Amino acid sequence: MRIISKLFFVSNFVISKITRKQIWKKVRQKIGNIPHLSIDWDVLTDRFIEPVIWVVDHFADSLGKIFVSLVWLLIQFVVGVAYWIGLSFYWDISAELTIALVIFGHWILLNVVFHYYMALITPPGLPPDAEQIPHIKARCKKCQSVKPERTHHCSICRTCILRMDHHCPWLNNCVGHFNHRYFFLFMAYVVLGMIFLFIFGAPVIVHELSISDASEPIGYPVFHNGSHLLPKQVEEVSPPRSRSLRRAVSVTVAILCAGILAALGALVGWHARLISRGETSIENLTNKDDREAKRLEGSTFVNPYDYGSYENWRIFLGLSEGRTWWCVFFPSVHPPRGDGISWCFKNDLTHVSFK
Repeated sequence: MRIISKLFFVSNFVISKITRKQIWKKVRQKIGNIPHLSIDWDVLTDRFIEPVIWVVDHFADSLGKIFVSLVWLLIQFVVGVAYWIGLSFYWDISAELTIALVIFGHWILLNVVFHYYMALITPPGLPPDAEQIPHIKARCKKCQSVKPERTHHCSICRTCILRMDHHCPWLNNCVGHFNHRYFFLFMAYVVLGMIFLFIFGAPVIVHELSISDASEPIGYPVFHNGSHLLPKQVEEVSPPRSRSLRRAVSVTVAILCAGILAALGALVGWHARLISRGETSIENLTNKDDREAKRLEGSTFVNPYDYGSYENWRIFLGLSEGRTWWCVFFPSVHPPRGDGISWCFKNDLTHVSFK
């Protein structure tokens, strides 16, 4: 009966949500059909978003520092729980397996910490002075700096960024030409770490949830003085730590990792798709409009920065000048391909290492 009542409650909730959306849609249509009353919903939406944009513009720097601190705290929390609960569990099973898991886990942790730190401290790339690139005549309308190809203005950083992808509050920094690789690999290794924790953390959680708390004795210690039982004076001893804390922490980490895996997994997939197409997040929006315009004209849009999926990845990861895939699997501070100003690589693809 409880299950049926819960299903009935959920169904009513979903139906009410759908009904509300339908009612709101009809209200919008009726309001829009009222004579002498025209509502520009885009303008109305902008009015509601303006306060949010104002908050972001004025407090993004302070919020960014908070978000960065949260990232470091989350890393320490997850790693600490893995040592506290997971290490002892696997050590009782097999010392060899535990050592292998510790080595693999620390390889992931090393890459996570390294790439996040480098994404934090690496400037995304600023346009040089106009005297250094006199052949580029374009200027930014907001900061008046020279504006090479793929350069965009960041309203939060208040400057132009070379090959800007977006401003990331979790980095308190823009993602641009010189730190885009660090940002992407940080997310990729976090996703790998979450998968690793789920695979080898599931037995730990099952074990923690299956063990019941040890029952404590009822009453207090006594002694027999020959004729009566009298309470025994003993030093107060704190009771052993309950397993309920371990359970709560294990479940909390599992929920936290699930949310991180879902969010960053989708983000990694999205950015991987953009990298394969030779686009940034901003260019994806502009190219979408260009693709639609070309489709209406009966032609095909060609991205001038797309060299094919394989070459796009090698350019993005900086696999040139003899660098191999070891630079991806282990920390590397090598710069990205190009200077962020010129993007003509068609005559230089043989310069990419194929080792």
